[in-house]
Formats: sequence, C-alpha cells, structure tokens
Amino acid sequence: MNKPSALLAALFFAVSFVTISSAEKQFHIAYPVTRTTNHVDVYHGVTVADPYRWLEDDNSSETKAWVQAQNQVTFAFLKEIPQRDAIRKRLEQLWNYERYGVP
Repeated sequence: MNKPSALLAALFFAVSFVTISSAEKQFHIAYPVTRTTNHVDVYHGVTVADPYRWLEDDNSSETKAWVQAQNQVTFAFLKEIPQRDAIRKRLEQLWNYERYGVP
C-alpha cells in the first residue's frame, strides 16, 4: 500500500472509530459462536494453547462459513453508520486525481 492510500485508510478508520463508538451504544451486536478446540503446541518446552487453530485453514468449508457469518455481522453494523456515504464520496474525490505515467 502506498503512503497516500495508507494515510487515507488511517484517516477513514479514525473517523469511523468516533462514529462507531457512538453508534455502538444503539446497536446490539450478536457475534456468531466461534468453536474452540483443545489443540496444544509445545515450543522449546513451553506449552502453548491454540484453540482457534482450525481457522488457519482458509479453504475449509467450516472456516468459510465462519467468515461469512462474521461478515454479515460486520456489514450490518457498518451499514448503520450515517456518515459512511459522505466519507466514501470524499475518499473517492481524493483518490480520483490526475495521474501521469512514464512518457
């Protein structure tokens, strides 16, 4: 990601955070249940629990279903932010500047 895009993304999330903080008080978020396992790894004699190891397989049907359920919750919440369209339009204005290529 180039610097202008990174800066704009940071600005978008900063503005969204303020909006989300106030919107969260009015919007009940019901997250899908995430299954846990008893998977444990041992690294140099240290036992490390990894209950969400199954999510690392992004090609499994279970992980895809979990991501889809999470996206439904996320996009339903984001859709409720009243300033979202104004922010999107402003970002489009900033991103749509005249560009020059190598002659």
